[in-house]
Amino acid sequence: MHRTCNVADRPLASAGSAGWIDRLAPEDPLLDAAEIEIPHAERIRPRRPRRAAAVIALAVGACGGPSTAPQHAPDSIVVQLERDAEPPSFAAAAGSGAPIIPLQSLGPSDAPAMLRLPLPPGEDPVAFAREAALRPGVEFAEPVYLYRQGRAPNDPRFKELWGLTAIDAGGAWASTVGDRRITVAVVDDGVALTHPDLAPNLWVNPSEIAANGRDDDGDGYVDDVNGYDFVGNRGDPSPARTGEERWHGSHVAGTIGAAGDNRIGISGVNWKVALMALRAIGPRGGRSDDLARAIDYAVDHGARVVNASWGGGGQSHAIAKAIARAGERGVLVVAAAGNDGASRPSFPANLGGDNVLSVGALAPNGRLAPFSNRGASVAAPGVGILSTTAPGRYERYDGTSMAAPHVSGVAALLWAARPEAKLEEIRRAILSSTASVAGTRNGRVDAARAMAALLADAGPGPAGGLVLSRGSLLFVSSGGRMPRTQTVSLRAEGGEAKRWTARPDARWVRLVTDQGETPARLSVHADPAGLLPGEHVAHVRIESADRPADAVVLEVTLHVGDAPAVVANGSGCAVRDGRLHVDRGATCRLALPGIGAGATASSVQWRLPGGAVVQGGSMYAQFVTRGEYQVELGGTEEGALALTVVVE
Repeated sequence: MHRTCNVADRPLASAGSAGWIDRLAPEDPLLDAAEIEIPHAERIRPRRPRRAAAVIALAVGACGGPSTAPQHAPDSIVVQLERDAEPPSFAAAAGSGAPIIPLQSLGPSDAPAMLRLPLPPGEDPVAFAREAALRPGVEFAEPVYLYRQGRAPNDPRFKELWGLTAIDAGGAWASTVGDRRITVAVVDDGVALTHPDLAPNLWVNPSEIAANGRDDDGDGYVDDVNGYDFVGNRGDPSPARTGEERWHGSHVAGTIGAAGDNRIGISGVNWKVALMALRAIGPRGGRSDDLARAIDYAVDHGARVVNASWGGGGQSHAIAKAIARAGERGVLVVAAAGNDGASRPSFPANLGGDNVLSVGALAPNGRLAPFSNRGASVAAPGVGILSTTAPGRYERYDGTSMAAPHVSGVAALLWAARPEAKLEEIRRAILSSTASVAGTRNGRVDAARAMAALLADAGPGPAGGLVLSRGSLLFVSSGGRMPRTQTVSLRAEGGEAKRWTARPDARWVRLVTDQGETPARLSVHADPAGLLPGEHVAHVRIESADRPADAVVLEVTLHVGDAPAVVANGSGCAVRDGRLHVDRGATCRLALPGIGAGATASSVQWRLPGGAVVQGGSMYAQFVTRGEYQVELGGTEEGALALTVVVE
């Protein structure tokens, strides 16, 4: 068996997220053959009240390699704004050739804005993040790091799926073999969608039409039928087309849910499950901002479990907040502990949240593998694990990356047996049923004992109610124009699927669909035809089939009359006489009137000088070159509008 240690590949986003890898990609010239552990990384922390940033030094690697600082993305940092704060001005990325630089907005629509901010030429990302953290309205700023998946070289001695026997999956199968209504998100380097052992169990977005180039469900993502590629910003989450290291996520997916009883290849822990493929790791690693976006996507689209078979020594605020948001919505995050034989798990497995389970790798002898980090919540088989790789192929991998999906699979099995179970019940069942293993906090997972514990603990419990991402929408109609559609998300407390119906109390409120199953997106039109100028208020009542008395109500307001086409906020940003006046170097948020946190308008497109296009009802931008420009505001519902921008 080969032992490897943590290696920080070129980090790219968020304070303190270095990466670990087991086998280095030979085509990457930035990776050195030396084996290095990076137990800590720089963390830009706000110092109240001025939010200055501290830097934590890196320790020497435990495997004898030279000490090294993690590398940072040369292109950007991540900035988290405080809720409802105006965007402050930052040093402009001069020399970009663009008079208006769109800033990518990260995170869910109902959370405070998180922005990917480009670095000015010659700026050091750590220093730039430290300076950005001092700005009023900034919660934190951090450089971008890369994470890597972790697995050790293949070991050909292990020829069977001993891991399923070790966790007694067969004992759990007496209760259930899984349920395709339970979704597990594989946040990794992609999933082989055409593998015959994976294709039957792929998650399908019920509201998205394949390959039509449109965002059918209004979630801000186009053609996300089986998941999404956050590396390439496209709907197809398949692995990279070339490279030996591109089947990691497919291997993870097979352990969780390769189709069982189908006379093909292998079976996963679940014979039936919905595997949500989220590609957030590319050939050179995974940006922490992309990984956070993928976690948010998984939660928003109904995943009950997020599998994170990757990690590093640094602490990323962006990822930690995404995992915390997952916990608030009842989602379990299962994280690989890391493969450098360290005394404690690496990030994000070392997070102490109640929705995180860290997993060490078990060898066939029942002990932790030498390469596995110690101190994980539980252990699961992680040596010689046979699973799916390229379409039609199977290979054996080692690593805590292979252990984590065993636990994700057990959690999905438990939810299949009791879909109404809460996160804390699933977690308690797993932890209370473990068999002691030295080097872990609890021990080896046991699927059959966990199932028995969950079913014995079953009680009626309160059913989860419906929750909207926001309680009200404002539409503005000026000049008789039809306001653009807005979309809010609807979920059930605890994450279970619930049937719902919606009914507006005014004819001018129109819904794209008035029934469905959570999680869902509710798209709302407001038709001003025949309405007098002024304010009009209506309500949409949304109720679940099992708890009609506990309905949620969305308030819809339509303002008919003169109004600006665009509103702006930010220091040095103002709309006057129908034109947007901006101080050079200012950062502004531009939005359609009424678009607020928790609502999306994905049909809207902002076309900037130079050809850049930003989708959504709002956008953040830096204005770096003096002059007068035209921004075209268009979409699918009405003709384009031209906004004159004067950069002064």
